[in-house]
Amino acid sequence: MNPSKFKQKSKLRDEHAVIILIIVAGVSAYILDVAVDAFVYHYGPFLDVLTSTSPAPFSARLYILASFVVLGIFIHGSLANSRKTEERLSALNFYGGKLNTAKDLQGVYELTVDAMEKTLGFEYATFMVAERSTLKVVCYRGRSEPQLRQLPVDGANGVTVRAMKTGAPILVSDVSKDKEYVAGYPGIGSELAVPVAADDKILGVLNVESSKQGAFSEKDATLLQVLASHAGTAIINLLRRGEIEKRSDQMALLLKSSAEIIHSASLRRRLQTIAEAIRDLGWRRVAISVRDENMEMRSPDDLVTVGLTDEEREHMWNNRPPGNVLREHFGPEYERFRIGEFYYLPWSDPWVRERQRSSSNLVESHLKAEDMIDWDPQDMLYAPLRLADGRIVGRLVMDDPMDGKKPTLESLAPLELFLSQAAVAIENAQLIQQLNDAGAKLEEYADHLEAKVEERTRELKEAQNRLLKSERLAAIGELAGMVGHDLRNPLTGITGAAYYLKNKVGEKTNDKAREMLEIIEKNIAYSNKIINDLLDYSREIKLELVESSPKAVVEEALSLVKIPRNVKVLDLTENEPKVEVDVDKLKRAFVNIIKNAVEAMPKGGRLTIKSKRSTDDCEIAFSDTGTGMTDHMLQNMWSPLYTTKAKGMGFGLPICKRIVEAHGGKIAVETALAKGTTFTVSIPINQPKLEEVCTSVPESSLPTITNECQN
Repeated sequence: MNPSKFKQKSKLRDEHAVIILIIVAGVSAYILDVAVDAFVYHYGPFLDVLTSTSPAPFSARLYILASFVVLGIFIHGSLANSRKTEERLSALNFYGGKLNTAKDLQGVYELTVDAMEKTLGFEYATFMVAERSTLKVVCYRGRSEPQLRQLPVDGANGVTVRAMKTGAPILVSDVSKDKEYVAGYPGIGSELAVPVAADDKILGVLNVESSKQGAFSEKDATLLQVLASHAGTAIINLLRRGEIEKRSDQMALLLKSSAEIIHSASLRRRLQTIAEAIRDLGWRRVAISVRDENMEMRSPDDLVTVGLTDEEREHMWNNRPPGNVLREHFGPEYERFRIGEFYYLPWSDPWVRERQRSSSNLVESHLKAEDMIDWDPQDMLYAPLRLADGRIVGRLVMDDPMDGKKPTLESLAPLELFLSQAAVAIENAQLIQQLNDAGAKLEEYADHLEAKVEERTRELKEAQNRLLKSERLAAIGELAGMVGHDLRNPLTGITGAAYYLKNKVGEKTNDKAREMLEIIEKNIAYSNKIINDLLDYSREIKLELVESSPKAVVEEALSLVKIPRNVKVLDLTENEPKVEVDVDKLKRAFVNIIKNAVEAMPKGGRLTIKSKRSTDDCEIAFSDTGTGMTDHMLQNMWSPLYTTKAKGMGFGLPICKRIVEAHGGKIAVETALAKGTTFTVSIPINQPKLEEVCTSVPESSLPTITNECQN
C-alpha cells in the first residue's frame, strides 16, 4: 500500500473516532441527567422522565448536549491544527533529509525554496546568500521574478538586511508601515525574513512575502526557522565536505610534486614543479626566488614564476628590492601580519598602503575587487623559505586566490609543507653544485698533478736562484758601502789639492797645466758620483713625503737635464691627481730615466711624457723614439753593475727601481728595436705616510720584493 494513502485513511479514521466519541459523550451526559432526575429527585419513572419534553429540564439537557458538541468541535479543530503543524514539521524534516543529500550549494537553495513554497505554502519565497558585503538572491519561487536581486549589508534599508544584522527573525505584518522596507515584488502586504545560520555565522536569509497583510504568524516564523536550520546545516556540511576534498587534493598534489622533485636534478625544474602545485591549490600567480646569504638574487634564473607573463617576470627581476629591504619584510615590523609561516599584508591597512605605494617591484593584478569575496587585488601574501637551522634561502610570493577569500591559518597549513619542500630543494641543489664543483676540481687536480709538480719544482729552483742572487747582491751592497767610505777620503784629499794648486798657481800656469787640473776635477766628480751611487744603492731609503703633482715633479727633473737640440721633449703631464711622494728622490729617478732616453736617441728624436689616473694609481709614462733594447738588455737592466755604456757602473736604473718601489709603486718597460722604449712609473695616490722605508736587501735585485719597515 502507498504510505501517503495509508496516512490519509489513518487521518480519516481518527477524525471519525473523535466525532463518535463526542456524540457518545453528549448522549451519555443526557441519559445521566435523566437518571439523576428520576432516581434522585423522583420526578417520575425513568422512561417517563427520558421522554418528557417539559421545558425546564429538557432545555437544560439540550444545553449540556450542546456544550459537549461545542467542546467536541473545539477539540476537533485543535487536533486538526496540531495534525497540520505536525504534517508541516514532518515535511520539513523530510526536506531536511533531502538537503543533506544535495550534491552542491545550488541544490540546497532549490530544495529550500521548494519547501518554502510547496510545504509551507508561502506565496513568494526567496533564498538570499551573504557574499562579501551584499545579500544576493540565489534562488526564488513566486508568480514573478524579484525586482531587487541584491542588497548592501551595510545599508540601512531592507527587512532581510535587518534579519541578517540582528540574527533573529523579522516579521512585518504591514510593510506599508515599515520605513526600512525595500520592495522585492510588486503589491506586497507582509514579509517574514529568517536568518540562515550555522557555526555562529550568518550564511544568508530565507525571505517570504505575501500580497495580504498579516499573512504570517509566529508559528510560520518558527517553521521557517526550522527550515533555515536545516539549510544552514546542509550548507556547512557541503562546505566542510568541499574543504575535506580540497585537503585530499592538496595531499595528492603534495605527493605528486614530491615524486617529481625526487626524480629531477635541476633546481629550476624542482621549483617550477612546486610553483605549479601551489597554483593548482588555488593561487593564480606564484613566484619563487632563490636568495643568497645577503638575501640577493644572483641571476634571472633564480626567479621562477607561474601565471606571470615574460614581461611581468622581467619587471620583477629589473625592479627587485635590495636584500636588506627584503630582510625587513621578515622583521619585527611585519610580525603582526604573520599567519603561521606566511605574512599577509592587507591593502585595507593604511601602513601597508603607504609601504607598497613606494615599492616599484609590484606586478599589478588583472582582477577587480568585485571578482573577489574579501581578498583585495592589492593584497600581498609571502613567506620565507627557511631551513631547519633558521637560514633563509628563498622567498615565496602568491597572489590572486581563485576562491577570492583572505587566507587563514587553516587554509595556509597545507602550503607550509611546500615551503619546507622548496627550502630543502634549494639546499640540496646548492650542496649538489658544491659537490660537483669539488669533484671537477679534484679531477682537474688529478689531470694536472704532474704539471703542478713540475711547476712547483721550477718555482723552488727559481726561489733558490733568487735567494743565492739576493745573498750575493747583499754582499755586494755591503762591500759597496765599505769601498765607498774608503774611497771618499782620498778623493776629498785630491779635491783639496787640486783646488789649492788651481788657486796657488792661478794665471801663471800655462794652458796645458790648466787643462790637466780640469781633467782632475772632472774625474773627481765622476768618481764621487760612482761612490754616491754605490752608497745610495747600499743604504736604506728614507722617504720624506709631501703632496705634489706629476707635472711639478717632471718639470723639476727636466730642468736638471741638458737636452740636445736634436731631441724634442713633449711634456703632456697634468696637475692631477695629487700624490704623496718624496719629491727629491722621485725627481732623481725621473732624471735617470730622461737621461737614458736622451742617450738612446744619438741622432735625435722625440721624448713624450704623459700622466694619467689609473684606478688608485698615478701613471707617468716616458716614451722615446730611440734604438730600443734587446731581450738580453731587458733581462739584466735592473741588475746593478750591468751597463751597456762606455762609462758607468750600472746603478742608475736599479736605483730608480728602488725609489719607485719604496713609494709602493711599480716601474714597467715596453720596447721595440729601432722604434723606441716606454718606461711607465705607477705611484699609489693614497698611501700611508711613512717616515722611512727600509730594505735590508736591494729591491732591484729581486723579481718579487718584500719590504720590512721600521719606524
